[in-house]
This record gives sequence, C-alpha cells and structure tokens, in this order.
Amino acid sequence: MKKWWSLSLIAFSLAVLALSLSPRAARAADAESEKLASLGKALRYTLKTTGPASTIDTGGAAILIKAPLPTVRKIVTSYGSYKSFITSFDQSRVLAKRKGTSEVYLQVPILNGAAHIWTVADMSPPTKDGADEVISGRHKRGNVADFRARWRLRAVDEHHTILKLELFVDPKLPFPPSAVTTQLARAADKAVTAVRNRAQAEAPASARANTTAAAVPGAPASAAPTAPATAPSATAPGGAAPAAQASEQSGTKPAPAPAEVASEMPPAEGDSVRRHKDMARR
Repeated sequence: MKKWWSLSLIAFSLAVLALSLSPRAARAADAESEKLASLGKALRYTLKTTGPASTIDTGGAAILIKAPLPTVRKIVTSYGSYKSFITSFDQSRVLAKRKGTSEVYLQVPILNGAAHIWTVADMSPPTKDGADEVISGRHKRGNVADFRARWRLRAVDEHHTILKLELFVDPKLPFPPSAVTTQLARAADKAVTAVRNRAQAEAPASARANTTAAAVPGAPASAAPTAPATAPSATAPGGAAPAAQASEQSGTKPAPAPAEVASEMPPAEGDSVRRHKDMARR
C-alpha cells in the first residue's frame, strides 16, 4: 500500500511538472509576448547609445511573429533580399562571406528622404545571449561616421518568435540628434514588420494551423498582428532602460536614390556627403 502511494505521488508530481513546462503555460507567463500580442503591431523604443556613447540614441522596434524561430532567422539573414521586402533599404548586397560573417552593402534613406546613407558592414553569425539569438552588424566603411545594427530573436514557443531590431547611424550631417533617432526607430519598425509579414506567409502549414487568432491565451482576437502600423513611443521591451523617444516626424515619399549609389560600387564618400548637404538645404 505504501509503495502504491509513493508511486502515485511521484506520478502526480511529474504530471504537475509537465504541465508547468508546457509551451502554453510558458507563453502565458511571458509578459513581453503578451504585451506585443495585445498591441498587434511593432513596438518602438529608444536606447541610450553606448560603446562608444553618442548624442544620437539608438532606435529600436519589437514585434511578435506567428512563425518558428528558424523561419524568422532564415529571413533575417537573407541580407541580399532586404531591398525586395523591407522598404527601409534602397539597396542590399552581399559582397563576401567568410567564417559565418557576411560583408553586406546597405543603403538607407533617412530624414524623410532628404539624404541617403550607405555602409559596408560585417554581419555576424547568430550567437546566443541568454534566451536570445543575436545578429550584430558593425560599420566598416561608407558615407557615415558610424553604423550599428542588432537583430534579437527569441522563441516564445515552437510557433511564436519575438523579433527586435536596434539601429544606430551617425550620418555626419548637421541634423538634430532627436530627428535622426526618430527616423531610426521608424526604420526599425518597418523592418521588423516586413520580416513578420514574410515569415508568417512562409511559416509551415502545421504552425499556422496550430496558431490561434490571439498569440497568447486570453488576448482578444484583434491582438493578432495585421497590417504594418506605427506604434506610439514606449519603454524598451525586455527590461532595457530606454531614453524618451522623440516625436515622430511627418513623412514624405523618399527621394530617389542617387544613380551612383545604386551602381555596383559605393560612391566616393566626399561627393556623397556634399550631395546630401545640398539636398538638405533645398
């Protein structure tokens, strides 16, 4: 009798443990995924730039994607395809690959198209940082003083992924730092939203079938991510301590990219900077 009682107690304990570790229970306890699911679109935020410090804050955005992490990772690391589905990028080309690092040429319109910046950056292979996978981009050369990009991916469960992008650019142009930061957060928003849309379209049929309209238990049906939309300024998700975000600038259609920037080789730095200054004065 005592042996039967002991076995029953062990079985009950294991059942409770399995329930507590189930993806549904883990997702319900994930406050960040719940917040993003209820928002239904990208959440913008800003961070103080460090290493080295800058008066320009880093602009970021986070979004919940109804797709497995491997699907999201594949899209994020398709650097040469950015220009085809992320409107923040005018040009994107992979110049070289070595030991998991990709040398990538990127061109981005900033300040409502008043200027275009380009950089050749090294994009690192995915590395673990706690529960996150991190892909970092560092500036090598271009018509900017500095460029940094950091993608963060975290699996909420086998069918949901949180994606973040944090961007920093020092354009070497006489624009207010707050205006640059606002545009960086806006570009990050567009990028994570574009990745979400593509990842959810490419997600395996089994993942889509197992995903409810609300990404977390108890979330309303309207919480499911829909069309890309801008989000109000907010604190940085994931426990970061963001700076206050600048007011969003009214947008206009970006100016066409200069012809030489779209050529096979990046433009000469001095000519590009002078051209952008003339555009800004006009």
